[in-house]
Amino acid sequence: MSFSTAIFIFAFLPFVLFVYFISPGKSKNSVLVIFSLVFYASFIAFGGIQSLILLFYSIIFNFVCGLLLDAYEKKPLLHKAILFLAILGNLIPLLYYKYFNFAVMNINYYLHLQVPQVNIALPLGISFFAFKALSYLIDVYRQKVKADRNMIDFALYLSIFTQIISGPITPYAEMKNQIKLRTATTDSFADGIHRFIKGLGKKVLIADVLGQTVDMIFAAAHSQQIDMATAWLGMICYTFQVYFDFSGYTDMAIGLGKMFGFDTMENFNFPYVSKSITEFWRRWHISLSSWFRNYLYIPLGGNRRGNVYFNLFIVFLVTGIWHGASWTFIVWGLWHGLFIIIERIIRNKSWYKQIPSVVKIMVTLFIVALGWVLFRSASFNDAITYYKLLFGILRDPLPEFTITYYLNPQILVTVVIACLLSVPLLSKITVSFENKLYWNVGRSVFMGALLVLSLMFVMNSTYNPFIYFQF
Repeated sequence: MSFSTAIFIFAFLPFVLFVYFISPGKSKNSVLVIFSLVFYASFIAFGGIQSLILLFYSIIFNFVCGLLLDAYEKKPLLHKAILFLAILGNLIPLLYYKYFNFAVMNINYYLHLQVPQVNIALPLGISFFAFKALSYLIDVYRQKVKADRNMIDFALYLSIFTQIISGPITPYAEMKNQIKLRTATTDSFADGIHRFIKGLGKKVLIADVLGQTVDMIFAAAHSQQIDMATAWLGMICYTFQVYFDFSGYTDMAIGLGKMFGFDTMENFNFPYVSKSITEFWRRWHISLSSWFRNYLYIPLGGNRRGNVYFNLFIVFLVTGIWHGASWTFIVWGLWHGLFIIIERIIRNKSWYKQIPSVVKIMVTLFIVALGWVLFRSASFNDAITYYKLLFGILRDPLPEFTITYYLNPQILVTVVIACLLSVPLLSKITVSFENKLYWNVGRSVFMGALLVLSLMFVMNSTYNPFIYFQF
């Protein structure tokens, strides 16, 4: 039951809103927790009840650990021991469910052993709620926040259905006051609807449309049945697909939060206009970047202690590992880390400062797009094959399909729209018209039309889960 499915839009969401707003104030959090657990349990393909049990464990375990950290904050050794065990209690399930079979596969390959793999269903959103729990525990340990003494409120923080599947990874400090006391105004509810529709349009009208072509091109590339131009088209389409898929999800999550009175942190800020990979990571998946900065990079020493390049290497190695149990994700993380280290070395050079911004943007986007090939490929060998096709190293004199087969009018228009929406030009233009009656009326009419069009695509398409569901 994804945000972009008919059952969520026409049944689950209206029912939750109805029950929520007729419920007494003190019971609203309980209502959201119950429906969040129902929402999470509905993803049977991702472990269903087993995943729900893990979520219950995470809620109870971290709630108790938070209380213990608060209780023993004046006993340093015991305080550190509790934090250490609490971190282990979150990392062990994450490592087991997400990386056990990957580790076994590599052990068997490199050591020529035959350790049996285990049939493990990856719990949906485990990377997200595990990182939320870790940030909570570390902040309690650092005495930045007090441990929550209401289990229902803490359960809402960890399991709220607007964030549990793919974030954003909102720190407890940013949500605690909203969990305890919040008000959903008419304006916030209307803004939430508009934001949800915007995200739905991004998902079903752009990401899913491009995704169909991406799937065909990458499948054909596996058997080397595409030409060089088609490989470039596939890379460009996926570059836009992954952005509009994930930012569309985030828009929908933020919109849903507003309907219930929550202000959810932004997760994207036009990353494809970045002038460096460093800037890209300030604009892309902002909540994850902030998490790694606050809870890994700075504790490692950041810019002030140790070797800054080693610290950056570790951060982006872990970033790749966080995204998935595959060498493609690991190399993708290191790919970004490599260029961030290079940028740090050359950023104060006079010749680098003189490079025009437009050139820096194009180079950054090219590096990011090349990295997305690793991100999308099923294996490292598939990625290498795709790169060879991309640069003409591997050529089929008579490819089964050329670019004219894939580049139909729908894809061409979608790519053009994706280009326009990837830059802040339109958002800057609309700022000057805000708070004007004709603009508000026109916006509402446009949003209504966008909703109708999006729903038509929802009703006529097969289920396409969000890309970040797999993490």
